[in-house]
Amino acid sequence: MRHSLRYNHHDIELPPGEFVIGRAATCQLSLDDPLVSRNHATLTVTPESVVLADLGSRNGVRVNSDRIDGRRSLAHGDQISIGSQDMTLLSRRELSADTLIQAPTERASTFGLLGILADKALAMGRGDEAEKLLFEQLDQLLVDAQRGVTVATETLERASEYALKLALATTHGRWVDYIFRLHATAGRPCAGPIVDELYTVLRKVKAVNLTVLRDYLQGLRELSARLGPADRFLLSRLEGLERLAAAK
Repeated sequence: MRHSLRYNHHDIELPPGEFVIGRAATCQLSLDDPLVSRNHATLTVTPESVVLADLGSRNGVRVNSDRIDGRRSLAHGDQISIGSQDMTLLSRRELSADTLIQAPTERASTFGLLGILADKALAMGRGDEAEKLLFEQLDQLLVDAQRGVTVATETLERASEYALKLALATTHGRWVDYIFRLHATAGRPCAGPIVDELYTVLRKVKAVNLTVLRDYLQGLRELSARLGPADRFLLSRLEGLERLAAAK
């Protein structure tokens, strides 16, 4: 298993051993944040696990918005908050070259099965379970898109629909951020039904990353001369989402 930490749009590899996070320059991840202690937290990494520990910090450490006491074993997709900084643990199985070559086709065929399982979990009110089922699939789709793989419109909209469901079920704003990041890679506005639902979801999630939304909007504005009337209307509605998110 390979582990990494997604922070500020970058994936930081976590080698086996101790990985210290804090404000000190000697930390493996040094955070320029007055709310972060010099040696704030540590990740103990093995091929099978990642364990987070608070090093007696002044402001504590949160995992998925819950403050931890002592040590906490982390799972793929857990969001870590240290000071005002958020980061996400990613754990992926090692894949052979043959598997990597076949992966896009396999992802397309298995997404429906994972979606069925996730829909069942959502129907039973198990948002966290649905999130674990879909996280790796949705995250890999975003990684592929950022690497230049073309995402079909149907896949883009389907992924966005699941992200909306997860945002509502878990109140995690990162799924709203996901939609903006995914569409930013495609350089297109969200579809009308997605925008409509975002107005509802934004009122219910805990917080969203305004920087991600604003970067997405700026990219669309730079393309506005090439957008048709319908897409320009969607852009104006997305700008309304920015005002809504800023008021939270």
